[in-house]
Amino acid sequence: MANTFTVNLYPVPTPGGIDERLTVSTDPVSFSSTWYGEETKFVFVNFQDADAMVTFDASTPSASNGFLYEAGWKGYWSARQADSAIMIRAGDTDAAVQASPFTV
Repeated sequence: MANTFTVNLYPVPTPGGIDERLTVSTDPVSFSSTWYGEETKFVFVNFQDADAMVTFDASTPSASNGFLYEAGWKGYWSARQADSAIMIRAGDTDAAVQASPFTV
């Protein structure tokens, strides 16, 4: 039988962590670099109100560059992924992005 590496993650809110909410409009935005501490391993992210384009490679998102996150999408990003995310709205309506820090 082959060896496997399995990790069961049970994220819990980071003690003392504070949510951050961004308005995603026509200018690129990112999460602030100080909104969570070193103990944060994950960020729960929820895209609300409208779609957004997101890049993680330091390039500027646009209609033709980035990943489309549709309004209503929610899931966990690693803290490093959240740190590198740059967002811009995908259509004519501003999006809101709510994020909450988690640890294990």
